[in-house]
Amino acid sequence: MPRVRENYRRHSLVVAETGSGWLGVIWGNRKKIHECEGPSEEAVLDMLRTFVDESFVTIAKERPAPPSGDEYVHAFRAIVDDLPDSYRAMLKGHYHAPNQEITTTALADAAGYSNYSSANLHYGTLGKMLYEVLPIEVEKGSDGQPVYTFALATAGDTRDSEERWTWKMRPGVAYALEQLGLTT
Repeated sequence: MPRVRENYRRHSLVVAETGSGWLGVIWGNRKKIHECEGPSEEAVLDMLRTFVDESFVTIAKERPAPPSGDEYVHAFRAIVDDLPDSYRAMLKGHYHAPNQEITTTALADAAGYSNYSSANLHYGTLGKMLYEVLPIEVEKGSDGQPVYTFALATAGDTRDSEERWTWKMRPGVAYALEQLGLTT
């Protein structure tokens, strides 16, 4: 039988038609994590994606404290090969900012982006990459969607406009960057 495979948040989703419907399986780290059945390929893929998303939320909510530096080291090791130079530049710029607090405009400058909107988008994408390896609770934006930058940083002191928004690097992130030689 033909199978549909999809990589989703560092998991492999596999869906196949059976005689009575569709069967889906989530694989992670070479282990079967979850299995479900449904009436269509897309319905089963939606159920699998939802299961993965909800598992991240559960893991994040059950975390008793912010991740340790060693947990961040492990997480960054998992994604470091996938980081474009611009993401590395933002991390370095953030690390070397006074008190490791940086405006989104300065993040854009560090990465060579033309404006802070690009920095917001890409730093959020980097935060999402990290979140998918090391789920932690992140705040939601006004649209109700997670702001994944909170996986990397906390809100800084300045919040009077989006351009002047600042991010304070989490200590565990700074530790991981030092341990992995990503600060120079």
